[in-house]
Amino acid sequence: LSTLHSPFSTSVDEVDDDDDWTDEEFVNRLPKNLPIGLKDSIMGQPKKAIMPIIAGVMPVAEAYATGVTATYCDGKKTSLNGMSVIYGDQASGKSAVKDVVQKWMEPMMKADAEARKREDAFKQLKKNRKANEKLPEEPHDPILNVPITISCSTLLKRLKNAVDKHLYSFGEELDTLRKSNGAGSWSQKYDLYRLSFDNGWWGQDYNSDQAESGMVMVRYNWTVLGTYGAVKRCFCNDNVENGLGGRMLFSKMPSKKFEYMPTYKEMPAENVENIHKAAYILSSCTGFVDTPKLRNRMKKWCNAKADEARRNNDVVTDIFRKRAAVIGFRCGVIYHLLASEGDLIELQHERKGCLDFAELMADYALKNQCELFGDQIMENTVKDESVYNSKNKILFEMLPKAFTMDVLKSKRPESSMNALRLMLYKWERKGLITKLSQTDFEKRCQKS
Repeated sequence: LSTLHSPFSTSVDEVDDDDDWTDEEFVNRLPKNLPIGLKDSIMGQPKKAIMPIIAGVMPVAEAYATGVTATYCDGKKTSLNGMSVIYGDQASGKSAVKDVVQKWMEPMMKADAEARKREDAFKQLKKNRKANEKLPEEPHDPILNVPITISCSTLLKRLKNAVDKHLYSFGEELDTLRKSNGAGSWSQKYDLYRLSFDNGWWGQDYNSDQAESGMVMVRYNWTVLGTYGAVKRCFCNDNVENGLGGRMLFSKMPSKKFEYMPTYKEMPAENVENIHKAAYILSSCTGFVDTPKLRNRMKKWCNAKADEARRNNDVVTDIFRKRAAVIGFRCGVIYHLLASEGDLIELQHERKGCLDFAELMADYALKNQCELFGDQIMENTVKDESVYNSKNKILFEMLPKAFTMDVLKSKRPESSMNALRLMLYKWERKGLITKLSQTDFEKRCQKS
């Protein structure tokens, strides 16, 4: 394999001046020598698309590494399970993620092609058979790439035939997933997504040959694209409260309002070949992979977030930090496997880039989860406690009648943004302030 170079065709310091682009800090934190596959996925891509592409690629990369287990910080073994949602405005460039993910899917789809042919041939034979004609045994070949709209019964069949391998789906519209999973037995799939993240078991038992029965460990990864509205419709109420949102790696495509038409180039054959090599490396890795340095780094990260949340009384960060750490850890394992290029013995231990990448992805997952669901979590967890303790009373009285989030932050720099949002929510709930916009507020009265 060729020597790895910097993944960026130009310096990451050359960033577009766009207030809507909040991923710049994460792009700048990316290791300069990403391993094969990851480097090739973002080579030549617009800088604004880099983090969404990496987030979109992670679940399919984890699906290829289906034979790998690793011990997490809590001492339990985990498989590399992952689900990503890439969202943005219409025509915001989500197709950049789609194009790269489809390059990753090609080896999987090629492997599935023969199995699908045999399955289709059997279905045709069964359809055209004569009375009392004996059929050959139904094929049970694994088919790993499945549509996002797959029914529960077919999903069970595919999981049984996969024999402990991960299935993977790519969906272009989150609304399609939401509508297809909205009623009847389909609604079970929201439970299946939670089980998939946690290595859970699921099954069904029917007294009929027409329906699939059995018990399986759910190994099902997926990447879905959608709009912000679709995210809010899909991850609302129950799906936030029950933890489904916290199991997702979310990534926002920056707005492209008023931008000129971009010019896209076909991915060079060398990069496509390297992505296919990366898929082969991951699928060739099997068994237990020990990552003590990675475990230690993610444990420290998660505990540091707990301390930060405690200091700031930040319930949102405290809720989401735990699974964000799991997401970051699994991304770190993928980095480690790719960095080894298939020879973990020679690599010996996790490189610094692996540890930095895992922490970056944990930070990224946590930030996006808090931004998407922070207000809803606050609404669900705020009790009838006094909103107006003495410390916050002094802060409230220091504020002018009309103030912004920046002004509030300047008065309380030690508090996190989530803690400040919680404080504002409580003040608004008690009628102390009026929310004029996402960043502007006005005091209604000054209670003592």
